[in-house]
Amino acid sequence: MSSSKLSLVQKFLPAVIKDLPSIGMVVEYYVQDPRTEKMVRKHIKLTRLMKRYPQKRQRILAAQQIADSLNAKLRGGWSPLHETEDVRLYTSLSDLQARFLSAKKSEGCRPTTLTQYKSVTDLWLRWCEDNGMADRYSGTYLRSHAVRYVDAVLEQGHRHRSYNNTLKVMKAFFQWAVEHCYAKENPFVGMKLLKKEPKIRILVPPEARQKIAAHYAQLRPAMNIVCQLVYSSAIRPAEIAKIQLKHIHLDRHYIVIPGENAKNHKERYATLTPSLVGLLSPVLAKYKNLDFYLFGKNENLDPGAVPVNKQYFQKSWDRMRKATGLPKEMQLYSLRDTGLTDLLHAGVDQLTVQHHADHSSLAIQNIYTDHFDSGLNKKIYENAPEF
Repeated sequence: MSSSKLSLVQKFLPAVIKDLPSIGMVVEYYVQDPRTEKMVRKHIKLTRLMKRYPQKRQRILAAQQIADSLNAKLRGGWSPLHETEDVRLYTSLSDLQARFLSAKKSEGCRPTTLTQYKSVTDLWLRWCEDNGMADRYSGTYLRSHAVRYVDAVLEQGHRHRSYNNTLKVMKAFFQWAVEHCYAKENPFVGMKLLKKEPKIRILVPPEARQKIAAHYAQLRPAMNIVCQLVYSSAIRPAEIAKIQLKHIHLDRHYIVIPGENAKNHKERYATLTPSLVGLLSPVLAKYKNLDFYLFGKNENLDPGAVPVNKQYFQKSWDRMRKATGLPKEMQLYSLRDTGLTDLLHAGVDQLTVQHHADHSSLAIQNIYTDHFDSGLNKKIYENAPEF
């Protein structure tokens, strides 16, 4: 039997005429309840209809016409259950994703957030297809299915952060589905996030920063500016990729980070140090199109109309780290943690450093400055008083 015929058999049993002692002549058929996947018996009573026909042959013919019409509807995908519930509950999972993404785009959702929504739900849809759920409806995706999926995500070895992001997106996805009548309940509600893993970054001491600067001075000078923007101005790599020349104000010693580019969605002014002012001055003197991005998508990262992909910075850093023999825990983002820690050691108060780092609270700031510092160990070792 073909898969299409098998699917039809599983979803309904054809209507037949029966003469039942208790209720008389009926058209009887079975349909599958998609929520329980069990067959449900349905009857259409023909008592009143039969009174119209004096002859038994006429009654049977009229009943057969009703059964044939009903079977045609059943083969076309109709179900009486659709008439008692919102038809949106019978939306395919792939259509549900498309409607969700379209709605979020219309709401003005940030492109990066939309990309994350699509990426996570694409993986979920692929898993559903691989596990025999391709034809399941939005209103029939159950808690048991959600549990199986998150278990599969964990089994694939995802880090806690990746797992938590997946769970947050799926909760938001089905919450939207519930709010718009595509589902009756959110199957991911109540699932707990995993405890955050400690950050594996370590600080970048002066001698390592000298190695980095020497390496990039020969091979990719623009990356030296990137590194200093991370270290001195506390600008995140993703934010650096979106800096345009019009955002840079050398005379006022800051770079504007627009809210739509900032991680926290709030506009801020990132301080420029004298060293950065000196590095950026010749760039702005050479390029007059202020709509150009500071780092363009080209071989030398020169300013251009198309911005470099933020992933380029990390890939360049990884190549440099291997070439210079720096440990893998010393990441590009480590420069930001190091810069904030050095400011605190230099006597800058915590509140100023918090604002400089664009952190929402001191508690969040402590996460980024609580790293092993070999220089601090050495300082204490050499200067600690005797007991």
